[in-house]
Amino acid sequence: MNRDDIDTFYDDVEANEDSKSDARVSLIIIVVCVVAALFWVAGQ
Repeated sequence: MNRDDIDTFYDDVEANEDSKSDARVSLIIIVVCVVAALFWVAGQ
């Protein structure tokens, strides 16, 4: 494993962490929208 491989590996790990946090944020936004929609429909 040479130096370039190590650098590439760490870049991939950081990219994966970023996409995980993005996915979590998206999921939270979707859940909030669904809950808000349910309250809005129940209030009709």
